[in-house]
Amino acid sequence: MKKSISIIALFIFSLAFTAQIEAQDILNRILETGELRVGMSGDQAPFSMTASDGSLFGLDADMATGLANNIGVKAKLVKMRFKDLIPALQNGEIDMIVSGLTMTIDRNKKVAFVGPYLISGNSIITKSKEYSEAGNVDVVDKKGVKIAVMQGTTSEEFVVANIENAQIFKSTTNKLAVKMLMEDKVDIVVAGYPTVALALLENSNAGLYTIDQPFDYEPIGIAVAPSDPLLINLVQNYLHALERTGILDMLKVKWLEEGSWMLDAPIIYQD
Repeated sequence: MKKSISIIALFIFSLAFTAQIEAQDILNRILETGELRVGMSGDQAPFSMTASDGSLFGLDADMATGLANNIGVKAKLVKMRFKDLIPALQNGEIDMIVSGLTMTIDRNKKVAFVGPYLISGNSIITKSKEYSEAGNVDVVDKKGVKIAVMQGTTSEEFVVANIENAQIFKSTTNKLAVKMLMEDKVDIVVAGYPTVALALLENSNAGLYTIDQPFDYEPIGIAVAPSDPLLINLVQNYLHALERTGILDMLKVKWLEEGSWMLDAPIIYQD
């Protein structure tokens, strides 16, 4: 009996040891190849955008590049459709996601989150002062009202769950949704606060409005495969350092408030 128990205990120990080794495979691969593969959509301004030369830039690109530099490796920013990011992380095609990703319970069942590094919430862009004074979503949920929202986002989930009477138009990008508003094809665009802030900066003379407070609360974080605790801890320490040194606040001011970067780099938006 004692011999059987010893064999079982040895087997369990072997499994635990093997799991510990496998759990470090992602960080080991990053260090061995000298490359950190970070997935982002490239069409979620100001998180990630695509420049005319095909390179990615934005708040998330800065954060990913900074993390890679701190690890001592090169950042490989991988552009892919937003809806493909989590499957790509699960399949090992990328090492993490930094792409304005809201930390939802459903997503947390699939990936590990570090953060949040930004607090957002669903807000609106509109030409109507009346809608901008909406205290809740019921004010804009009326027959005849046309609302645009980007597919595959938590904003889409919010609209589908809360809008019953207004007509919903689903766009492939936030840029296209704002374009529909500017061309009077829709009355309202529902998007996260950073997207709204950027649209107001880009169209400062277009008479656009937004609401004082978002309709809900959305924490934005970095998604990492749950199998590597050392990598998760490394990213946690990196975010903590950004916050303590004030660098994270500086990045937020640069990409969300100043707007001077708009003059420095031409952007290609996938409509």
